[in-house]
Amino acid sequence: MGSTLQEHVQGAGDDPGLAGVVPFRFHCHRCGHCCSGGEGPVWLAAGEVEAMAARLGMGVDAFTRAHVRTVSERSTGRLRTSLRERDGRCTLLQGSNHCTVYGDRPEHCRSFPHWDGVLTDPEAFERAREVCPGIAVVAERSVRERAFERLEALYRELAAELAALAPACVVSGRCCRFEEAGHELFATALEADYAAAAVPDAPPPEEPGRCPYHVAGRCTNRSGRALGCRTYFCDARHGAALEALHQRFLTSLRAIEGETGYPAAYGRFPALLAARGVGGKSGAAPASEGAP
Repeated sequence: MGSTLQEHVQGAGDDPGLAGVVPFRFHCHRCGHCCSGGEGPVWLAAGEVEAMAARLGMGVDAFTRAHVRTVSERSTGRLRTSLRERDGRCTLLQGSNHCTVYGDRPEHCRSFPHWDGVLTDPEAFERAREVCPGIAVVAERSVRERAFERLEALYRELAAELAALAPACVVSGRCCRFEEAGHELFATALEADYAAAAVPDAPPPEEPGRCPYHVAGRCTNRSGRALGCRTYFCDARHGAALEALHQRFLTSLRAIEGETGYPAAYGRFPALLAARGVGGKSGAAPASEGAP
């Protein structure tokens, strides 16, 4: 399948996560999970309270009362200032993923998940990965090869069932222009890794949130396309059958992850690809000043 994902990722050399205790690459999905996934301090440096207060048009004292707390640092016991939370959510988070001070957010937010603890402590890394779908673990070669072989067999099985069902495809490319079709493409990390290994290079998406492999109305990575691509057809005659087929094969795909020990993750396919260095930064899901 050309260059492997391991070779492609390590050759990039642009992500500090590659030097972590568990090597990974990161691309923000703008999901807001890191700002709403539970309690934990966001340490504040000098000048950051003033900048955030100015961003919101508030006085420093009023901002501090509403959004800042003093907590004890676990490792040293010393008191430090942190952003305030309510029910596990940062009080500066609006909706599910809108940071109201995004342009002036603290450095602690900006540097996630490249924190010392995440980079050096396996347990801290796993906690971060549970929260953040943008963390793309670099699977070990032997695990990747076993999982890819199983995935290829699954795709062949799916192709046979689709041939028997024979849904019509008019090759319009509309299904890949997500904003026109009114849907989004989600996939597993295994599918994204397989696609990235099949075609490591792609231009930036033609529109924000689109798949980078969709170029001039055509898919440039049909051999590596995700399950959601393979089971989606505009043919309304087979809608229910295709949905059932997708769910059944997704269950089988999840079983491959579990049986091979493949690092499990699930997210928007373009953002997963961007985390793997495919398509550039514009592969992120569209969001207005999202988190972190």
